[in-house]
Parts: sequence; C-alpha cells; structure tokens
Amino acid sequence: MRLFALCLVLTGLIGQSAQSAELTAVVLSVNPQQYLAFHNAAQQFAAAHPAIKLTLRVVENEQYKRELPAMLSSASPPDVLFMFGGVALTDAAQKGQLAMLDASGQGSDWPRHMPPALLRLVTVDGKLYGLPLSYYPWAIYYNKRALAKAGVAPPASFAELLASCDKLQAAGVVPIVMAAKDLWPLAGWFDYLDLRINGLAFHQQLLQGKLSWLHPQLAQVFAAWQQLRDHHCYGHDSAALDWRASLPMLYNQRAGMMLMGSFWTGLLPSRKVNDIGMIAFPKIAAAENPYEEAPADVLAITAKAAHRQEAEQLLRFFATPAVQAALASATGVLPARQDASAENAPFLKQERALLNHASGFSQFFDRDSHVEFAARAMPILREFAYGQLSAAEAQRKLEAERNRHYGPLSGKP
Repeated sequence: MRLFALCLVLTGLIGQSAQSAELTAVVLSVNPQQYLAFHNAAQQFAAAHPAIKLTLRVVENEQYKRELPAMLSSASPPDVLFMFGGVALTDAAQKGQLAMLDASGQGSDWPRHMPPALLRLVTVDGKLYGLPLSYYPWAIYYNKRALAKAGVAPPASFAELLASCDKLQAAGVVPIVMAAKDLWPLAGWFDYLDLRINGLAFHQQLLQGKLSWLHPQLAQVFAAWQQLRDHHCYGHDSAALDWRASLPMLYNQRAGMMLMGSFWTGLLPSRKVNDIGMIAFPKIAAAENPYEEAPADVLAITAKAAHRQEAEQLLRFFATPAVQAALASATGVLPARQDASAENAPFLKQERALLNHASGFSQFFDRDSHVEFAARAMPILREFAYGQLSAAEAQRKLEAERNRHYGPLSGKP
C-alpha cells in the first residue's frame, strides 16, 4: 500500500534569490509520523540556511527500494539519498556512486558520539561514506493478553516457541503473523534461524555468496523452519498480508506473536502500547552467542552531487542530537547518536538492552546480500515456508541463484 510519495520545496527566503543554491534530497519513510518528522526537520534546515533551496522528496518504503538503484546510477542523481547500511552502501561506494564524507566531517563531532559498530557499517576502505541516522533491533513482539489467555509465557527457547504455537492454536489464536506478502518479513525468520544456529560470520558469508546454499550446516536451519511449519505456527492467511495489514492482528489479539523490526511501533495505537511485549528471538543452541538483527538507516551524498557543499551542510544538520532524536521517536527506533534522547519511544529501554547485550549485528537479508540476489531468493524462501518446496528443493534453487549472481565457488562449500 502506498501511503505517500510527497515532495517538499522549502526555502528560508521570502523572495527566492537567483543566487540561492538548490539542494535535492530523497529519503525513505515507513509511516506518516516519520514523514512529518522529516518535514519538520526540513523546515528547520530551511530556516537556518536561508540561502539554500531544499527540495526534499519523501517516498514510501517499498517504492523507495524500487527507485534507489536508478537514482544511484543516474547521470544527475539527487544530492543526498537515504541509504541502507552494510552491503548496499559498500556496493554503491565501490561503484563510485557515493562521495566520501571526510570533508563534511570537518567541524562536526558526530562520529565520536556513535557506536563503533554503526560507523563500521558506513566505512569503506577506511573512509566514511554515510551518516547513520538510526538503527533498530528485530525482535519478537507479542500480545500479552493473547498469550495469557492461552496460558503461554513469552518463549525463551525455540522449544518453548514451538510449544506456545500448539497452545495458541488450541486457543483459536494465530500463533505467529508472518506478513509474507512483502517477502522481507519472512526473510527475517531465515536470518534469525541461521544466526542462532550458525552465527554471524557464517550468515554474512552465505548472504555475500561466499558459501553454498547446499552447505551441510544449513540443514539444521531448514529443519528448524520445518518444525515451525509442523507446529502450525503461522497460517496460510498471513501469506496475503503485507506488514502494515498484519499489525492489527497482533494488537487486537487475533495473533499471538510477530517477528518485526521496531520501526513498526511507530504505528502502534497509544491505547495498545501496554498490551504489547518484546523479547529477543529465542535461543536454539545453549552456547550460542546472542547475535541480533539491527539494520542501520543512513544518509549519503552522491558522487555526482551538483551541490556538494550544501549537501554537507544538510548532513551536519541531520547529525545533530535533536534532529536524530525527533526522527527516531517518530519511528520507534534508536537514534544513531548515543547522546540523542528518544524517550517517548515505547520500547526504548528494551531495544537498548537487547542491542547492548549482542555479540554482533547483522543488517538484514536484503541488506547483507546484493539486492538482485535477495529479490530472487526471497520468493524461494516463501515457497518453502508455505510448503510449496521441500528443504532440498529450496536449497537447490537458492544455490542456483547464488551461482547465477555471484558465480561458481572454488573448492567445497
């Protein structure tokens, strides 16, 4: 569902001067609250920089993903773009599509106020290529009332998760709402199963095409997912839901649990906040390290930016604590700056605690892999999730796509 794709043209001048610089930026937004936060930030920037005419385009999440490759490869791209931390940013930087931020960092102390793990996500060959705006954990959100009525405690282990599916199903509640229409929410399940079973290094190597999808260590991952199917943890009805349409199922007690990034909490009705709890994805192996999914959202300057100096001013503005806090609060995520406060975010303390205990972060299936591979791989995961493919068939198809995109491997998987 497309909520908005709006363009804001803002200037601090009452009469636009012929000498005013024009600056273009395109950003992603997942909800109207975030759009308004970008709108307010743009107005503040225009007031503080009256000689700059800022054209800010705010685009809905799914539409933005479709448009981003063309914007990056354009001969006349926007000056500033919203980017995804990790492989997507690294690829764009290595293709010469993004500008280094060394110059824009002069006179700004924002790198000193961000976790090293975040800065690594925007660093390529020792150089900064992006400004982290925010980051957020993926976690299992649950309806406290739905679980209590079914006699279920929030699951701490995978075995408890499977048992809770049985009890919720018996109580007439959909155990887990998948939101599989968008594909990427489903991919989050693969990410966490693989992280919990095989760890972060294996997971990242797999998604970067360095390991075969026929690797023997993946057998346990697909076996665990098969257990979710066998226990009827999610129904076929959720295959037709996009992520927004799935939310009322959770907060209206029609579903017990949902795996999702914390950005969804910006759409949670305030009267329902106390009904929702949040836990880390359950453990599978007793001795596993607690790796978590924590995507980072970033602003970057394009290499062909026509207004580089003005773009640097915009990034310095978005690096300030107040602006980062306002944007994070609107979306229910964590500001990248550690000295920025977003206290009205409903799960802020739990989010920080979850990530502070993590041994490392993944970015997400379609951020840790190349976008072309992810686009072809996620439908295969969906076919397996809904019983259209066996594990062996899914792995063979995924390996064929890996080979098509990344090329043959040398030696054994």
